[in-house]
Amino acid sequence: MTSTTPKRTEDFTAVVNLPADPDTVSALFTSAAGVSRWWGPTEGEGAVGGTLLTSFGDYGVNAMRVLEAGPTRVVWESIAPDGTTATGHTKEWLGTTMEFDIVPSDGGSELHFRHVGLTPQLECWESCVAAWTFFMASIEAFAKTGTGTPFTA
Repeated sequence: MTSTTPKRTEDFTAVVNLPADPDTVSALFTSAAGVSRWWGPTEGEGAVGGTLLTSFGDYGVNAMRVLEAGPTRVVWESIAPDGTTATGHTKEWLGTTMEFDIVPSDGGSELHFRHVGLTPQLECWESCVAAWTFFMASIEAFAKTGTGTPFTA
C-alpha cells in the first residue's frame, strides 16, 4: 500500500498503487461480485441508485447506496440495511460516503480512497482505520494476485 493519511481532523484517506488497468479496478466497486472479491460477501446492485449489502457474519451487514458508478469514480453512501442487522458502527457511518477515484498510472492505476465523515471524532475511528487499511491491502492483493482477503464468516 502506498500511503494512508489520517489526520486528527480529516476524513480517512488512502492511496494505493495497483498493477491493474482502471476498468479492472472500477469493477471491484460497481458490482456485488467485485465487492465480494475484496470486502466481504456482497449482494445487490452496483449501478447508480442500487444498494450493495456486504455481510460480516455475526457482526452484521453494511448497506451502501450507490451514488456514482463511473469508470473513474465510484461513490457509496452508508445507509441503514432493511430487514437485516447492521454492523456496530453503522450508526456512526450513516450518511457518510466512500469515494473511490481511479487514476490511470504507469503500469496500472492509482486508487484514491476517501471515507467522507469517518473522522477521529467517531468512536469507531481506530477500529475503522484498521479495517479500511486491511481492506485497502485486500484490494492491492487482488490486483496483484487475483485473490483478495475479504471477510469470510
